[in-house]
Amino acid sequence: MRPSLLLAALLAGCTVGPDYVKPAMPVPAAFPAAAQGPAVRADWWRSFREPELDRLVEAAFAANADLRAAVARVEQAGAQFEEVGAAAMPQVNGAGSDVGSRVSEGGFQPINNTFTRSRRSYRAGLSTTFELDFWGRVRRSEEAARARLLASGEAAENVRLTLAASVVRAYAELRSADESSSASDELVAVRTEELALAVKRGAVGAVGPADVAAAEQALAVATADRAAVRRRRAQCESLLGFLTGAPARTLAPSLRPLRSPSTPATGLPAAVLSRRPDVRAAEQTLVEATARVGLQVASRLPTFSLTGAFGTESRELAGMFQGPTETRSLGVDFSVPLLDWGRGAARVEAAEAGVRAAAAEYERAAYQALREVRDALADVRESSAAAASADRVESASRESFRLARARSEAGQGAPGELLLARRRLAESRILVARLRFERAAAHADLCRALGGADPVAPGP
Repeated sequence: MRPSLLLAALLAGCTVGPDYVKPAMPVPAAFPAAAQGPAVRADWWRSFREPELDRLVEAAFAANADLRAAVARVEQAGAQFEEVGAAAMPQVNGAGSDVGSRVSEGGFQPINNTFTRSRRSYRAGLSTTFELDFWGRVRRSEEAARARLLASGEAAENVRLTLAASVVRAYAELRSADESSSASDELVAVRTEELALAVKRGAVGAVGPADVAAAEQALAVATADRAAVRRRRAQCESLLGFLTGAPARTLAPSLRPLRSPSTPATGLPAAVLSRRPDVRAAEQTLVEATARVGLQVASRLPTFSLTGAFGTESRELAGMFQGPTETRSLGVDFSVPLLDWGRGAARVEAAEAGVRAAAAEYERAAYQALREVRDALADVRESSAAAASADRVESASRESFRLARARSEAGQGAPGELLLARRRLAESRILVARLRFERAAAHADLCRALGGADPVAPGP
């Protein structure tokens, strides 16, 4: 082996630039008021036990444009990683030629019976070029491409998780609007009867004009609130159509209450960071940025490429593989940047700044994840308490309505007592519907904030 090739082989294991080190951050030991329920399922939306919701989520996974774009970016990054990985292997090219030429009789090339003016040459052979990775430039390229692939995969998983939460929230709000719409119809009917009663009582002087005006105002407010509920339902139905890739999708109204799943286990903050796809994507972006520093440092150092060729050349096509027609070459190409006016140093500085920016983004993503979990835990806790109180209000309103109706049927109740009981029951139903949505939305937000199921833990 030539001394230069031996030296190249000895230097091939060197890798310049910094190696990735995970940033150290202060992470709390536990979340305040952490939940101790069941582990988060990978298909956590099924805990609502709503077959229609399950179908909507699956339809969104199959047809949503954002998710399909994210998956395509993963495939693109995978192809780029394969391309970079192939750069570490020798590239072999095949070539051939059939060249005819005519030379001048007045030139220096001989013209005789053997070398006539008209000449023809046939060539065929193989050639290769292989960069000797002295400084780890190719290896750093592979590290960067691998990190980009992993980051795109985590980004796609984050889109999937966010998409599922968006579908759950939209479906819960639509179901809430169905319940509110039914109660709003009842409330408008009650307000209409109250206005009619106020008008009758005003005609005989039992109430004043102010009472009639207040009844008219209450009816107008109830009518406007009903319109807002109907508009909200239409918007939720449209949103579900958009998320599932079916703009014409319609959903039949349902008055069946949406079940409330058990609050999932929160786990430790460090475990949450390890399974949040957006945090993992930010870390892989930092890995890629770190590898690019070594890539730029290596670009300022000498590069060596091993080149070789083997083939045959002949004046006669039939004689290409006969006799001494073999050609071959083997050598090392050497290149070193001597004067670039600071461009290489500027690229290194830019790459180092990129590492600092990526580290800051990783820190931001981690702290954002911890904040979202704390906020979601507070939302689940308080919305659950509010929903439980609203359920008690509705139960009391139903009992009050039952008693008022019994007195009315017995001829013992005041004229407006039954209407008052009906109105309070309708208002309590609207309150319960709103708080059920808030509780379901808080559950979805918590599952999303926790990052879904732990990718390294066995499923439930």
